[in-house]
Amino acid sequence: MRVIIYTGKGGVGKTSVSAATALRSAALGHKTIVISTDAAHSLSDSLEIQLSGEVTHISENLDGLEVDIQHELETKWSEIQQFFADFLASQGIEAVTAKEMAVFPGMELVSALLYVWEFNRTKEYDVVVMDTAPTADTLRLLAFPDIADWYFERIFHVIKNVLRLARATIGRVVSTPLPSDRFLEDIEVLRTKIRAVREILVDPEVTSIRLVVNPEKMVISETQRAYTYLCLYGYTVESIIVNRILPEEARQSYFEEKLREQKGHLRTIDEAFSPLKMFKAGLMPREVLGRAALVNLAEEMFDGEDPTKVFSLESPMRMFDEDGNSVLAVKLPFLMNQNVELYTRGDNLTLQLGAFKKSISLPYVMTNKKVLSAEWAEGWLNIKFEGGGSGKAKVGKRGRARKKAGKAR
Repeated sequence: MRVIIYTGKGGVGKTSVSAATALRSAALGHKTIVISTDAAHSLSDSLEIQLSGEVTHISENLDGLEVDIQHELETKWSEIQQFFADFLASQGIEAVTAKEMAVFPGMELVSALLYVWEFNRTKEYDVVVMDTAPTADTLRLLAFPDIADWYFERIFHVIKNVLRLARATIGRVVSTPLPSDRFLEDIEVLRTKIRAVREILVDPEVTSIRLVVNPEKMVISETQRAYTYLCLYGYTVESIIVNRILPEEARQSYFEEKLREQKGHLRTIDEAFSPLKMFKAGLMPREVLGRAALVNLAEEMFDGEDPTKVFSLESPMRMFDEDGNSVLAVKLPFLMNQNVELYTRGDNLTLQLGAFKKSISLPYVMTNKKVLSAEWAEGWLNIKFEGGGSGKAKVGKRGRARKKAGKAR
């Protein structure tokens, strides 16, 4: 199964590009489903067909789905929702309000990931195309497997044992409900599925992240940051879609200055994202709505190519030896003005880039080794390990490592 995830700044045309890709994939004979993970769904509007939380047939070889969190809670998360609703009700909140408040931030993201797991298990589809929310939400979606695994490893088992003890003691005399064994089992099952999803998402032969960008300065800057964060989490960004390019005909009209500005931004995109595979689509004379308009968009974007093809298998992480030392290289193409902090402890390396944090399990040869240096060059952060102890390094935007004394966190 192929998973193609489109992400980018809000308003760049991700939904149109996703729908067009799905239609092109289906026309080539691939059994395809297009999924919207954005709470503010617009996939139905783009395709001009009503979609819902249930899989809906669109056309030959093509189905669609808009993730509906209430539907997901009622059909797949009932035990978890019931506990939170009962807990809130025990605190004096009305039943209807408690049910609504039992929807926690991020549940849409988890539901979308579970669909990837399910479709991979059933082999029902050849291609899954995901139309995601704007960049920040997509990064949370793709970071969730790492974050969830961290909590499961360090906290969940402790909480589970405490809850079992509490049910046998204070649970007999207090009115506040405590999680049941079934609730805890559901959480364990969720963990297993999320781990499996992680394996699917980081496999470059299966999952491709594609960035949608417009030739505008603010959009380009956000896309560069998104590219860096995606590499930080180990995902393969294999192509970029440059959307809404003004045609040459605009030169003789009101948009002449805008066209000149776009040409400068297009050169920036070519220089910044090369050698990524690049697809381009012009600004359409009308709003891209309905099957005919989306088919035209797909033809312009892919120019006869199969959009389900894998255009890059470059891993965002690699290891090699250099001068007798072990080097872990992490692809971070656009550090811009951000600092990267590294922390090592035993067999674990933590990378922090702004508000985003990534935990990496180190191979045996790097376990409990000291960080000798960390240098950023040509889009890669090269972390050099040497025997004896552990260390902390802080990397500035110029790529020079600044070694910090003392124990690693």
